[in-house]
Amino acid sequence: MMPIEKFPSSRPEHRRCAAERPSLRQKPANRREKVSPLRAARSGRDDGFFRNLVRAFTCLILLLAAVPAAAQVPQRVVTLNLCLDQMALRLAAPDQLVGVSYLSQDPRLSVLADRAAALPPVRDSVESILILRPDLVILGQGSHARLKRLLRDAGVRVLELPWATSIGEAETVIEQMAAALGREDVGRSLIAGMREQRRQLAWKGAPRGTAVYLEANRGTSGKGSLMDELLRLSGYRNLASELGIGSFGRLSLETVLAGQPDLVVLDGTANDNPARATEFVGHHALLALAGQAKLASVPTKYSICAGPDNFETMRRLAEAGR
Repeated sequence: MMPIEKFPSSRPEHRRCAAERPSLRQKPANRREKVSPLRAARSGRDDGFFRNLVRAFTCLILLLAAVPAAAQVPQRVVTLNLCLDQMALRLAAPDQLVGVSYLSQDPRLSVLADRAAALPPVRDSVESILILRPDLVILGQGSHARLKRLLRDAGVRVLELPWATSIGEAETVIEQMAAALGREDVGRSLIAGMREQRRQLAWKGAPRGTAVYLEANRGTSGKGSLMDELLRLSGYRNLASELGIGSFGRLSLETVLAGQPDLVVLDGTANDNPARATEFVGHHALLALAGQAKLASVPTKYSICAGPDNFETMRRLAEAGR
């Protein structure tokens, strides 16, 4: 009787047969091996999961990138320019504006003086600004160079905006300020209202003649000035512009008389100074008595800054021209 081998023999045929026998540990072919998602992604066996993972990660990055933009909307804003004050008082959210220039509280210069009076007045000193703890200070280009440097050194964000000399330029500044304040919708609404007023008030008839604007010190506004635009929109030729005067100049009474204007526009604030008003008003009253011109009085606050208040000037010019 032959002995029974307990282990595969060393014979070649036995080794071949043993290799061909399935291992007891080998999983059945029809059973799918469970693989972790991360391992599947690494091995490339689950491309769909990997693509979804990349998309989710990309969305997360975009969301995180959007957070700083929202956080940059200023919460405490100071303006340091009379004309920029007037825009900020209209655009800023409640409690967003914490200080304006002291000039905005003067009712002779500011239409919104009452509203400005509720805020701390700011002067051209870094101390008066920093005490308000602003995260944004808005001021005019080309001015306050040292103040801007000190504010930036203190870590305060500074926004410089241009001086608007026309209604169109004012609209551009409003857009820029509204964007900086996170109030784009309010800015668009304000501009739409300005354009509608301009459409309604712009003169559409035959030319009304010649007009001249005069201040108490015989100053006048010529070509390229805001008053020049308002006169032209109201249907008048500007005598100062026709005489070659730029944005600001002076005219003698004799020159005004020789120009024979149809309308003399007086700076309404001249009457606030009795020492200067007698000669100023008396001379131009003489023009009216001589039958050479109609008179219109326009307070400075309606024409000192380009913006929504200019349309009150146009209303007064229209009334005087009737």
